Amino acid sequence: MLESRMIELYKTHAGISISQDISDFENVDCHIYTESTADGYDVYVCTNNTRHVSICEDVYYYDNDLTNAFEEQIRYGDRTFYIDDYVYEDCYFDDKLVELFVEYIDDIIADAEDGNSETDITPEEIEYLKEEYGIEEETEEADSTKVV
Repeated sequence: MLESRMIELYKTHAGISISQDISDFENVDCHIYTESTADGYDVYVCTNNTRHVSICEDVYYYDNDLTNAFEEQIRYGDRTFYIDDYVYEDCYFDDKLVELFVEYIDDIIADAEDGNSETDITPEEIEYLKEEYGIEEETEEADSTKVV
């Protein structure tokens, strides 16, 4: 399965959208971008409020922390993101999205099989993922052998 398909499935499952279009900057839950300090250093910002950026909580000196901050924002409930083009590419956000897909693969498959999914995952993709990631279906027989 292509990484782009995994990313698409995870974004649909999580209900998130990511824009790199600057015209969307004011219309998102979370903003991730670079700023320059007064003495010429680049810092990275991940914030919900661009008018009141908290230096202690929203500014990162190292870009490798941004994908973890992004993941936290998803867990906090943010669903729409603006991520600067250069930051998106340089910080490997696609790799983070693939990692999240793999982390939530059981949920994605279970939701699709229960009909609770908005993803357009196909039965062939489900079978491929089950085989590739060693996901086994629970059977009624296995459930009935549990000791109480």
